[in-house]
Amino acid sequence: MSTTPSKTETLVFSVVLFLIVFGIWQAYDLILANFMFSALAITIITYFVIYAICISIFALFVKLGKSSFKEHGFKEPSRPKTHIPLSIFFVLVYIIVMLMPAFLFGFTQRSPPSFLGIIFDISRALLISLTTESIFRGYIFRNLTKNQGFFIALYASSIMFGLHGYEYPVSIMNLLAMSSDEIITEILFPQILPAFTGGLFLGYMFYKMDWSLVGPIIFRTGTLLYFSFTPFIASSPWWMAITFEVMAYACLFVIVDSAIKEPRYRRRRFGLE
Repeated sequence: MSTTPSKTETLVFSVVLFLIVFGIWQAYDLILANFMFSALAITIITYFVIYAICISIFALFVKLGKSSFKEHGFKEPSRPKTHIPLSIFFVLVYIIVMLMPAFLFGFTQRSPPSFLGIIFDISRALLISLTTESIFRGYIFRNLTKNQGFFIALYASSIMFGLHGYEYPVSIMNLLAMSSDEIITEILFPQILPAFTGGLFLGYMFYKMDWSLVGPIIFRTGTLLYFSFTPFIASSPWWMAITFEVMAYACLFVIVDSAIKEPRYRRRRFGLE
């Protein structure tokens, strides 16, 4: 009897994993609304405890699916001397494009973090990157690609990542208290759209790097550290910042497609030609 999960089981496991992770954050919102916590406790729970729980759930799903971590991206890139420098280069391209609006609207200076702040930000960035990339690229996208097709998997995993956001998901409790205009201008465009676009790029990058999570994790960690450590950011309207962020991902999509040439048989297999 085969122990390989069926097409339906793979789909169900992927959706259930997302719903569990998303549900944990919604439950956390309800707890914060009804109980008092210190600022330190909230910070630790938000950026460490919940993410540690989520990465543990990911590991549990890998075992329940009778697969290996290697199948979900925990392996060395096929061409590490090319893929790792490219991943760092992608971070630099993203930063340059994100700073472009500053030449029109100016820069906003930020105070440097303390020593403890630096340690916290590095730890936070690594844990967030590892967790989100493991779940959305390593598990959901990779699983759906096997049975649902490349493009369905890419869009579905990116939509889920858009709802999750870069660091924490959309709050249903907050949505219920917002007007439709507020949802559009404060949630849909500033939070969901950039994360969705980023998910498309990260998923394609994951595929291009022969299903290794090393590249996407480097990129996510680098961009998170940029927003934590940069002494200045572009001072621009929200719509301008979103436009340039989407442009950054579009540029990166083109660059990764031209810079990494996978075998033609793999492109045919996933319907890319």
